[in-house]
Amino acid sequence: MKKLLLLQLALLFCTLSSAQSTDLDKETFTVSYVKLPSKPILDNTKRTYSTNSSSIRISGFSKVKSPGTLDITYKYNGSRSSEVNIEKITHEKKDDDGKVISTWYTYKAKSSISSSASIHIINADNGQSFDKSFKSSSAYQSKEFNSYYKAESHYKNNKYDIKNNYSSQHKSDIRNNIKSYLNKRYGYVPFTTSYEYLWILGSKKHPEYQKHHEAYNKLKVAFEKMKYDQPIDEIKKEVMPIIEYFNSIIPNYEGTKRKMRKVKYASYYNIANIYFYLDMPEKVKEYALKLIENNYDKSDGKNFIRYADRLSKSLAINKTKTRHMQVLTEDISNIPDEEEEKEEKKPSEDIEVNKAYLITKANDTILVDIKTSDIANIAYSLKTVEYDTNGTLVGTRSRSAKKCKELLFVDGLHYKNIRFKESSIKSGALDVAQALEGATDKLCKVLYESDKINLYLFNKSELVMLPKGSDKGKSTQSTGFVFGFKKNLTKFAEGCPSVLEKVSNKEYKNNQDSLLSFCKELAKCAAE
Repeated sequence: MKKLLLLQLALLFCTLSSAQSTDLDKETFTVSYVKLPSKPILDNTKRTYSTNSSSIRISGFSKVKSPGTLDITYKYNGSRSSEVNIEKITHEKKDDDGKVISTWYTYKAKSSISSSASIHIINADNGQSFDKSFKSSSAYQSKEFNSYYKAESHYKNNKYDIKNNYSSQHKSDIRNNIKSYLNKRYGYVPFTTSYEYLWILGSKKHPEYQKHHEAYNKLKVAFEKMKYDQPIDEIKKEVMPIIEYFNSIIPNYEGTKRKMRKVKYASYYNIANIYFYLDMPEKVKEYALKLIENNYDKSDGKNFIRYADRLSKSLAINKTKTRHMQVLTEDISNIPDEEEEKEEKKPSEDIEVNKAYLITKANDTILVDIKTSDIANIAYSLKTVEYDTNGTLVGTRSRSAKKCKELLFVDGLHYKNIRFKESSIKSGALDVAQALEGATDKLCKVLYESDKINLYLFNKSELVMLPKGSDKGKSTQSTGFVFGFKKNLTKFAEGCPSVLEKVSNKEYKNNQDSLLSFCKELAKCAAE
């Protein structure tokens, strides 16, 4: 009985060893070749290009000063930043029972910055020309602040530095994308990688382990001789015995058991991969089909078919049978390095311009451009660049807020003329005079409007509440509003018990988020 048990254990051990002996390891080797273009210029004497950008390089081409076969004009269109959004973040502290015992809020500024550029390509080889646009964008968010005002002020004070920092990175990204695009389309790019691999048996107990590794080592040595600019005829001769070896062991592993299919899989995969780097796509497809039929990993077979089809098409388009060739890349333009491209600067690049429709007190609607910096300073007047109904530039002018009714920006930003008295006297002489005058017309950003109450923002810092039917708004920073906060909200909320209850419980605060909630809840109550 004891001997029988030992025999069974020995057989089990042998079975486990045999099952593990088909483990496969990735063993890497180096290949070198030329990436062929999708839109080649077949006559190598015509592979020249000219450009206004010193950052543009096309591999396998000569840069010339006079118009080359490819004439490429680069234009950077500038960067834009979106309107800032202040995100409110709720924090809670809980006791051991999970009950919230305190709540507080922090705020962070968020915006997006986008940049764009374009190239215009004239191809003298086929007489065609076209434009191609490139974009890059980033999302910005600030650190957290303990008040809405601090987060907003941080962004306001650093907006242009933030935009410029991202703009520099965007320019670099866009230029790299342009170079990549041009080289994929026209260039002959030398390429070397050491990360290609064969599947080689990893267990020394397998009878083919030693020969597998000998075959891999021979292939590795042979492919190390591969150079992108030299013929591979001798390398083909050197690796054919390796292909023959992997073919020779396939009949030894008949059957459908997984470990049998696994060894055959390694042979089929290795042969297909070797043929691919020997520029023999039809042989790649032959062994890709065997991979699929073997049914160990069909996806690899399908991938090899795609690779082979792509390689066949590329070789045919370039009218060549190999990816190994001489590549000449040179600059004979005699343009000094300091003569880098002069990017066409538009107002939108260094000074952001925003389109809007201005409605005057006389109800005239005018299409205007307004600089972002001027939007930030809108108070009693605004500067605009104006156009007639045909889109023809009329000129630049300043308008008093008293003569403006509304300002609606194309991106949705909305300003209205609101009469109210500021909470404090500002530093400018004009502002002092206006403030002393009392309630005056001012352009305010629309935050919320309803049939019950409206909420506006003046100068990015002062909230203004305007009940429906009133012709004069009330600053929430004024002495009367601050010291009579509860009394003012109670008056606004007359007829809405649910809102009055919240006012009574001091659930509203004198800040933008809370007053915006008050206005929305009041409007909802009034509509019910």
